Amino acid sequence: MKISVIIVSYNCKAFLDYCLQSVSKALKQIDSEILVIDNCSTDGSVEYLKSKKYDLRIIENKENLGFSKANNKAAKLAKGEYLFFLNPDTIIPEDLIDSFFKNKKPNTGIFSFRMIDGEGIFLKESKRNFPNISIISKKLIGINSGYYSDLGEFDSGNVDVLCGANMLVEKSLFSDINGFNEEYFMFGEDIEICHQTFKKGYNNFYCGSSSLIHFKGESTVNDINYLRNFYGAMHIYFKNVFTTNLFLLGTIKIISRLIIILSGIFPGKTKNKRKPNQNILYGNKLNNQLEEIFGDILLIKKMDETLKDCNLIFDSNYLTNKEIINCIDKLKNRNKINFWFLSSDYSYIIRASGMNQKGNAIFL
Repeated sequence: MKISVIIVSYNCKAFLDYCLQSVSKALKQIDSEILVIDNCSTDGSVEYLKSKKYDLRIIENKENLGFSKANNKAAKLAKGEYLFFLNPDTIIPEDLIDSFFKNKKPNTGIFSFRMIDGEGIFLKESKRNFPNISIISKKLIGINSGYYSDLGEFDSGNVDVLCGANMLVEKSLFSDINGFNEEYFMFGEDIEICHQTFKKGYNNFYCGSSSLIHFKGESTVNDINYLRNFYGAMHIYFKNVFTTNLFLLGTIKIISRLIIILSGIFPGKTKNKRKPNQNILYGNKLNNQLEEIFGDILLIKKMDETLKDCNLIFDSNYLTNKEIINCIDKLKNRNKINFWFLSSDYSYIIRASGMNQKGNAIFL
């Protein structure tokens, strides 16, 4: 078997289903398998998946093991020569796996693709530098100087750190470095595993010529727990890679806790979305259930780059995922468009709500 796609999921039923729809299309001509490892979801994710009859294996955890432990558990059961770790709130184009095999170099350790969020914004964490003491210290107080790689967004090449939301690696190498460090519950494990492959003499490769959507927020909601996990991960990485100096480690822990406390007292403002003036379905035919939710809907069958101030609903039976991603790339930012994604069985629509905010899922 060539590749095993591993998806760790927790309480994101609709987003996971849409992800699986896209993955299934990308694997059609490839000897492969899909493993979904559910971290004790309470939203009916497992029952919902079983009703959909996907060709996959579902691993049900009795508790939330976090990212690292769950992925390691699935990796041991995987049969593929390559492992593709993928977040459940992602949409991949049909040719993404082919792009991996075309672009992979002989000495590649970990391989990853350009990511945009559900509003089309490039996610800079797609390519990062190894954080040193200075970079981590600045990151703790919200300064990102030196944290992200200078490699161009659409370029391809070797970088230090790739994102755990989409990560391809040979299973033999993954086993050789003992997988993800299970000290991390969420965040930071991607930095350390990239450091491990680099120490082994491999290059970590960023592919900017192929893109996927990572809603970023559905599987990791931006709240106090999010901050606690993130800053806790920075502390673990600092401890493992740089120093055993107890004073420095203690200082970092104190700063992290202060940031978490202040974030609880002074939470960031949530950006209010204003109601768009128009609703547009990019598809083949109108849908009565959508009209019940949105009201009047205009049907379009061709890309219109002049669109603005609207809800734009993509019909995944009319457009390929690659076409949808390309469309978002062209329309992002400037036109005040809310992008919605209609499932292939017309049972729900999903949308991102902005950076680090929980997305919307509406069942029809």
